[in-house]
Amino acid sequence: MGKKKILIVDDEKDWVQMLIARLEHEGYQIDIAFDALQATMQAFQAKPDLMLLDIMMPAGGGLGTLKNVRTNVKTFAMPVIIMTARGDKETKEAAEGLGISGYFIKTGDTVGLLAEIKKVLGG
Repeated sequence: MGKKKILIVDDEKDWVQMLIARLEHEGYQIDIAFDALQATMQAFQAKPDLMLLDIMMPAGGGLGTLKNVRTNVKTFAMPVIIMTARGDKETKEAAEGLGISGYFIKTGDTVGLLAEIKKVLGG
């Protein structure tokens, strides 16, 4: 079996670069998108094993992307972990209502996120 492919969707380039380094070191193949429109297109074309999705982004936002992914036959079952600075209950409940696999509050530390990824993808 080949490397698991993760699509990172976030407009914070420093965070994305840190995640790429960490996840490639762990043996994952990485695709990236910096806005909601790119994310939807990448999800449909690349068919990643997992999407790491920020909530607050240009061109539609993370929840809009999640809705698009959930309503397409190619991607409706794709695991999605939300990673966000927003810890409010309403945002989390909205994301959970769209069938997420995890919800990670960004703290600058990738250890917890890596644990969530391994739980979802196995390993």
